[in-house]
Amino acid sequence: MTQPTFATPQEAAMSGFSARHCRVVAMAVDGDDAYVVIDTGSDGFSYLYGGTAQREADGWRDGNSGNGDGWMSTDPERDLGVLTVWDEAPAGCDAVRVQWRGETREAAVHDGAYLVAWFKVACPEDSWPSVTSFRIGGRWVP
Repeated sequence: MTQPTFATPQEAAMSGFSARHCRVVAMAVDGDDAYVVIDTGSDGFSYLYGGTAQREADGWRDGNSGNGDGWMSTDPERDLGVLTVWDEAPAGCDAVRVQWRGETREAAVHDGAYLVAWFKVACPEDSWPSVTSFRIGGRWVP
């Protein structure tokens, strides 16, 4: 059976989830690859779930998914995937800094969650990205 396609990565990620009870809180896109984080929890109790989506000729398809950040395969033939760091942000936080292999990236916080992604990378064996600080009240806090 062929997987259905969707107009957007968000729609692909929400496939199988009720829009009444779940919502997209973060997304990163790189060409034909995307990673989407959705909140599947009940009111007042978030439960984040993330997954890949790939664009094909007829639209976006839902890919690998799980309830934690890390590395997920998006190109098994070349052993490449997407490496992600995502989670709920502390109260009052509007941005996050993440460092990996000497590179620091900043990402905005939306709907209480953050996502930083590296696409088309091999699964790291030597190091993993880590949050170095959050911006709260205009100041970066470790």
